[in-house]
Amino acid sequence: MSAHPELARRAQLISSLDEKYVSNAVTFAAMHAAGTMIVDGAALRGPDGALNREEIRRRVERLSWFAPAMRQRLVPTPLRLTTPAWVPVTSLDLDYHVRFADDIEPDDSTRVERFTGRLSPTMDPSRPLWDFEFVELESGRVAIVMRYHHVVGDAMYGLRIGDVIAGTTPTPEPPEPGQEQLAELGLPPRNGLEVLALAFAQWRERNPGLRQASRAYWRKSFRMRLRRWAGRLLRPVKNARIARTGLLADVREGRRSAYEVADLAAATRRAYKLGGTVNDLVTAATLIAMARQRPDAETLSILVPISRRGAGDGGVRNDISVVKVSVAASAPLEDIVPSVRAQVQAAVESGGSVVEGAEDWVGYATSVTWGRDERFFGTAPVETVTGWPAGDPRDEVACLACSYRRDLVVSVTARESVDLPALMAVYRELLAPAPVAAATKGAAR
Repeated sequence: MSAHPELARRAQLISSLDEKYVSNAVTFAAMHAAGTMIVDGAALRGPDGALNREEIRRRVERLSWFAPAMRQRLVPTPLRLTTPAWVPVTSLDLDYHVRFADDIEPDDSTRVERFTGRLSPTMDPSRPLWDFEFVELESGRVAIVMRYHHVVGDAMYGLRIGDVIAGTTPTPEPPEPGQEQLAELGLPPRNGLEVLALAFAQWRERNPGLRQASRAYWRKSFRMRLRRWAGRLLRPVKNARIARTGLLADVREGRRSAYEVADLAAATRRAYKLGGTVNDLVTAATLIAMARQRPDAETLSILVPISRRGAGDGGVRNDISVVKVSVAASAPLEDIVPSVRAQVQAAVESGGSVVEGAEDWVGYATSVTWGRDERFFGTAPVETVTGWPAGDPRDEVACLACSYRRDLVVSVTARESVDLPALMAVYRELLAPAPVAAATKGAAR
């Protein structure tokens, strides 16, 4: 790396909303988001036919400079007076962040747990909160299981990192970071007091003048600030108690995952004819699937995340509100899709989360898109992409639909009390089924 001028030291406090993702050990473990890319394995192998681990790790390290979140970690401030802060790291432990599975997995669409990230260890909160695992498949393809923590960012922010890792043009040689990347990341603060000083300087820059600063501070009551501070001080004690009681096991155990592939164009047409979007159609299908497993239910509710991102919000990590959508359990798809659209649109227009009434939702459903252009990890074409939902361990079902090229992949994680095969059958029924060739191609997501 070339010589560079003196770099600024940087620290950025996370928002109080983002802090909820690390509020305790159970929540921290539950909020691991994951996605799986299936790529052509030939381009990742060395002359001996084995995965070229050194070259793969070198590529990921180089690319991490172009996604600053991959080179930052969370640190508490002195006495935990504020929310934790993102600070740069001077180096990455690539043996920790980029792992390789020892076994070769079958191309079997019914064996997906290996690719959801739940079988991997809980991330170390003192390190950058992401990791990759490369899993060889019997077909010669390679599954890249990518995990990042929700405090790093929401799904839209995660896609920005994905854009760096897998671009739309083949790149035989990973780019080398330049002065722009070095300056954007900066250097870590020397100590905790410098973290506070940097954070205060940023806050004063956003709130110039005594009057504006006073208004900004008192938007939250002193009682609320005191309560949050007490919560941070007690967090290590609570986490120790959680570890003793075995509650962390509930996050990983008792859940199963599955996916279904639909033709994106056909699903889009169907959603449009019913008066909604693909997101509305997926949400409606999830509601109907759960209603069929609750024959006595009169109504059913689910949470739908809504992105609040606008122009210039690229640096915001989590910018999501939620709406509780409720429908008659016996209603047909033709009625539920427009109802979902109306409730979501009303929440968008209200400008905030709309969660009213009892906490009786079955879980959540959402969708993201990674575009129609083919992507490449280096020179290896990305054949399929699957996103795996992260969420509240209390949810019965969590659904994340991801569109890439011509496919819409609906991934579900559900509690063992849910009849998962029956649930997935409803998606096959209500979404446009994919051609046989597409479904076969994605057999090892």
